[in-house]
Amino acid sequence: SAATPNGVGTASSTVTAVTTPGAPTAVTATATGTTTASVAFTAPVSNGGSAITGYTITSSPGGFTCTAAANATSCAVSGLTDGVAYTFTAVARNSVGSSVSSSPSGSITPIGKPSTPTNVVASAGNASATVSFTAPNNRGSAITRYDVEAYDQNGVPISPALTCTLNVPFPTPLAC
Repeated sequence: SAATPNGVGTASSTVTAVTTPGAPTAVTATATGTTTASVAFTAPVSNGGSAITGYTITSSPGGFTCTAAANATSCAVSGLTDGVAYTFTAVARNSVGSSVSSSPSGSITPIGKPSTPTNVVASAGNASATVSFTAPNNRGSAITRYDVEAYDQNGVPISPALTCTLNVPFPTPLAC
């Protein structure tokens, strides 16, 4: 009880604890280039009693991050490597600190152009050539064809052009 000029009364007050926010939800990722991904998320249900001040998105593997403002629902993560599969998690921040990480997004793989075949060897035949090579890194996407062009001993394309396209999987018998 408490004494007041008007007599004795009961005093009460409510105290609300402020905590870290809940984790963002519905994290999704889309590869937007050979080294970037757009990551979207939904704000947490609870802000912990204090306004959300921003978000951090983190890739796995690599730990590449982007930060987003309090009112954002996505951000772009850069620095990724084409051909590598990534998942992403999101963390919300308020004046108290950071939430636990969200559940990870589904896996995405940025895709780039394949590298150049190596160890190319051509053996001349009777009005033909046999070409062998080591397949290149596909950088995240299956190779669907190889284009073969003929050059003279000085590296100049033969004119008229002698070319061949081989679709993958290779036909049997292999002819071009």
